[in-house]
Amino acid sequence: MTRTLAIFGAGPVLGMATARRFGREGFRVALVARTARTLDGLVASLAEEGIEAAGFTADVYDREQIALAVAAITERFGQIDAVAFNPGGGSMGEGIAPALDVTPENLQLILDRFLLSGVALVRAVLPAMEARGDGAILFTAGQSGVHPTPFLGNAGMAQAALRNYFHNLNGALAEKGVYVGAVNVGALIEGSVPHRALTATPLDFEPEVISPEVFAEHFWDLYAKRDRAEVLVGSFGK
Repeated sequence: MTRTLAIFGAGPVLGMATARRFGREGFRVALVARTARTLDGLVASLAEEGIEAAGFTADVYDREQIALAVAAITERFGQIDAVAFNPGGGSMGEGIAPALDVTPENLQLILDRFLLSGVALVRAVLPAMEARGDGAILFTAGQSGVHPTPFLGNAGMAQAALRNYFHNLNGALAEKGVYVGAVNVGALIEGSVPHRALTATPLDFEPEVISPEVFAEHFWDLYAKRDRAEVLVGSFGK
């Protein structure tokens, strides 16, 4: 039976690299993003490469829309075998506050975006995976959850909480056939919004930039081996 990967927060860089990597292993791909225009182009590109894909419009920061997207994907493909939570970071620095500027309000914004929406996705896909005794939940996480970084104050707090969550899930679900793990992004992803924004003007330092295909390979490695809960790719911010 053909397996299905659902990518929540599908975009033309990391999302597409992950879709291609799993597609090479025979997966069909459900892409979830805010706009149909974005999805149509991604689906068409994958089709040209011989990868079956379909787009589903939803805001991955909205818990109700997450649940509706999971239901729509399940109706279309029968089940979700693996899900990747890949929320985009938006514009460089959008909503991010350094440690001394963290407030309850800007922390709540980041928690909603990167932690609580991830929890909502888990709650939507986990019952079916537990019932089957098989499945995988993959997170795109940040190095600030591993190595505290003052200029990523509220983001690091959310990432640290997310890290605690996926480690606990990994342990609690290991005997139930469901794998949970994360790729921690420790460098700029080549071609991403943050990469383009940071390099739009001359810099007095050389940022570490890693191809999205490298991150996608780590996602596949985690999924296939299931021998650890996380990997940190790159050393940005250490």
